[in-house]
Amino acid sequence: MQDRNHFDVVVAGAGPIGAATARHLSERGASVLVVGPDEPAGFADHDGVWAGYYDQGRLAHVLEVPLMTSMLAMRSIRRFPELQERTGERFATPRHSLTIMPDDSERSGVTAWFNRALLASNAADLNVEVEHLENDQLEREYPELRFAPGHVGIIQRDDAFIVNPRGLVRAELAAAVEQGVVVVRDMVDTIDRSGQGAIVTARSGESWRCEQVVIATGAATNVSGLLPRPLDMRTYGATVVLVEVSDPAEFDIPAMMYLKASGGEVVFGGIVMSPLQYPDGRWYIKCSGKSLLDNPLDSADAIARWVRTGGRQEDIAETLDLLTELLPGKTLGPAHTRPCMVCETPTGLPYIDKVDDRTIVAVEGERGAMSADEIGRLTAGLALDGVWTDGIPHAAFQARWAEAESSPPLVAVAGI
Repeated sequence: MQDRNHFDVVVAGAGPIGAATARHLSERGASVLVVGPDEPAGFADHDGVWAGYYDQGRLAHVLEVPLMTSMLAMRSIRRFPELQERTGERFATPRHSLTIMPDDSERSGVTAWFNRALLASNAADLNVEVEHLENDQLEREYPELRFAPGHVGIIQRDDAFIVNPRGLVRAELAAAVEQGVVVVRDMVDTIDRSGQGAIVTARSGESWRCEQVVIATGAATNVSGLLPRPLDMRTYGATVVLVEVSDPAEFDIPAMMYLKASGGEVVFGGIVMSPLQYPDGRWYIKCSGKSLLDNPLDSADAIARWVRTGGRQEDIAETLDLLTELLPGKTLGPAHTRPCMVCETPTGLPYIDKVDDRTIVAVEGERGAMSADEIGRLTAGLALDGVWTDGIPHAAFQARWAEAESSPPLVAVAGI
C-alpha cells in the first residue's frame, strides 16, 4: 500500500507538463504525488498564480521552428488518439493548420515562425506533408476569407488539431490517477533539500517526503521561489481576444497563424482560431492580441496585477479590424479579453534538466499544450533513469541560469 507521506517523485505543478510527467512516471512504476491548484473561479479579483492553460483552444501542428519544437509536437500529437481513447476525454479536434505570411518573408528578416521555406523543410524532415499556397491559390482554397494582397500560405492538413488544454490536463491526470498517482489541490511553498531526499511543503502546511522533485510550474517558475536561483527565461502577460459568433457553422475556417504586413510593418502577428465553445456555452473566435511580448512580468505581484486587468483592452479594436477584413460580410458579436501568460527561453526550446541531484525542472511556455506529453515523457525518463537516454541531444534542453543581464528571448507569436 502506498505511503501517502512518502513518494518517489513529487511534481510541483498540475498543468499540461506536470500532469503528463506524472502520467509517464506512474506508467514506469514510480509512486507520484502531484501538487497544483484548481483553476480560479475568475480573474477580476484574483491574487495568486495563473496558468496559460486556462483556455479552450491551442493550435497543435508541426509548422514550427526550430526543428526540435516540431519534433516534440509531432511525438505528442501522435499519442493524442490513444490518450483520448483511454480516458474518454475528447480534447483534440482535427483542424488543418494554415500559416499566412508576406510573400517576401524569406527575404525580409521577419521572425522565423513565418519563414515558409524553413517551415516546409522542418515538416519534410518529419515526413509530414504540407502544401504551398500562393496568393491566388489562397483565394480559391478559402473563398470566404480575404487575405491582404501579397501574402502566401503553407497548410498542414494531417496531424493538425485544435487542442483544449483544460481537456488535455484532465486526460493526463485521469490516466495518471488510474495508475495510482495522488493529486493534491494546493501549491508547493518550500522544498527542503538539506537531508536525504527532499521534504516538500504546501501552502496549507501539509508536507511529504520524496526522492526527487519535478518543478513544472510554467510561466510562474522564476517567481515560485522553488529553485535556488532564477532561470534564464522571461515571462510575459499576453492577451487573448474572444469574439462571439452566434452560429459557428458560418465560420468554417482553418486554425491560422497570420503575419499580416503592410508598408513594411507588421500589422498583426498571431493566432486566429476557428470557433470554440467556452464554458459559458457560447462560441467564440479566439485571437491572440497584438501586444504579445509587450508586458514583461518579473514578480508574483506583477503577475497577479496583470491577471486582474483582464488583458489589454486596446487589443479588441485591433482584432475586430483584422477579423472584419478577414471575414467580409460575416456578423461578429461582442468581444472581450482574457489574460494569459507565456514564457520564453533564449533558444525557444523547453528546459528539461536536473538542476541538482534531487530536482528536475520542466518548463515550456507557449507550446506547452501541443508538446506537453512528450516533454512529460522526457522528464519522467530523466528522473527515473538518472541520465538522458533519448536520441534528441540533451544539450538542446539544458537549463540556463539567469545572469545579471539575461539573454533576450527568441521572439515568437505562436501558442496562446
